[in-house]
Amino acid sequence: MDGYRIAPNCGEGYSDLKVRSCPIADMNKLAPIITAYHRHRKGLLTLTQSFKSPSCAIVEAYDILENNTEEMIRRSQEQKLKEIINGSNSS
Repeated sequence: MDGYRIAPNCGEGYSDLKVRSCPIADMNKLAPIITAYHRHRKGLLTLTQSFKSPSCAIVEAYDILENNTEEMIRRSQEQKLKEIINGSNSS
């Protein structure tokens, strides 16, 4: 079976333990979508400029990226606010 070994060169017990696809290769497939999303978010390109006929999967990927990006920003703002409040309380 073709695949990528998990923890190669770690002993005989690992030699037959394989995955069917490479996680790095999967990330490389997503890289253009993530790059296009960031350009879209910055206002440089629209979705249809990046993808002539965007599939449902592309639209869903943009939605997932948007939700996670917004959540990351919200969490970052909350942490900064807590640091400010904790910093002023300790003075």
